[in-house]
Amino acid sequence: MAFCDLRPVRVGDDKAGTTYIIGEVFAVYTFGSQFPAIYSWDMLKSVSVTRKDMTFSFVGAKKNFSISNKVFNSAEDVLRAIAIIEHRQKIYGFEYQHERRIFPLKSMYYEVSPGKDSYVGEGVLDEADTAAALIVLLDFKLMKFLWLMALLVMLVMFGILNYVLGMTRDNILYIILISLVTGGIFALLIYIITHAVARARVKSFSGADLAAKETITFVISRAGFAACESCVYQNHDLVPWDAADYFVESDKMFIIFKGKTPLAYIPKKAFPKKQIGGVADIIALSLEQR
Repeated sequence: MAFCDLRPVRVGDDKAGTTYIIGEVFAVYTFGSQFPAIYSWDMLKSVSVTRKDMTFSFVGAKKNFSISNKVFNSAEDVLRAIAIIEHRQKIYGFEYQHERRIFPLKSMYYEVSPGKDSYVGEGVLDEADTAAALIVLLDFKLMKFLWLMALLVMLVMFGILNYVLGMTRDNILYIILISLVTGGIFALLIYIITHAVARARVKSFSGADLAAKETITFVISRAGFAACESCVYQNHDLVPWDAADYFVESDKMFIIFKGKTPLAYIPKKAFPKKQIGGVADIIALSLEQR
């Protein structure tokens, strides 16, 4: 089972006088109590994980347990706790609420050896590169729309000028030129706004996922792929290729999709240049390219 060997996370909330242990069980040590309250994962009804805290709701508990991310010793401890939660969620199926993620949930991984024909890279996901890759996708989708809107604006402007000024042999070239420039400016404005939206989108989900600022281990093999925080990755956990639908390639990265949602961003610079061709071949053999 993937991520089954992660060491427990100890979280001390001094203000509340409570210490939590997240591991094989969920234990709550309250100051002044003789014994801890221990909850097994099959007692868990739901977990909510946000960029600020995580909240646990157990059957039989008098209240929910909310742990602020600020009381964890480090970001690595938060990520390890999330990995433990997602591993347990795969087993017990409790309700799991989380914000948008930029890498696969740990519940998608299976314990499997990457094999000899595999490539391993490491690095921090670059926000600018990710935005550039999304912009490439937007370019393909928007190209036809931009041309159509530009043509429509040109025709509208042409009609307005013809109605106001009247078309003559002397001004027809000016009317056409003004119409073309108006359509071009309109298309350029849409293009700029769309790119700004793409960058804002990247910043938004990067802010929601702690992993966005952590070192990530990337693995590409015929058995599957991985894009996981290096602090929790165990070198034998992969997401099978059939969990994804297709991929898109830009000059800077591969983006693996499940439906219309990006499942993983794989930056090319995480691998040595001489390995990029091999990485691309395995991905292309495993998924449809769009």
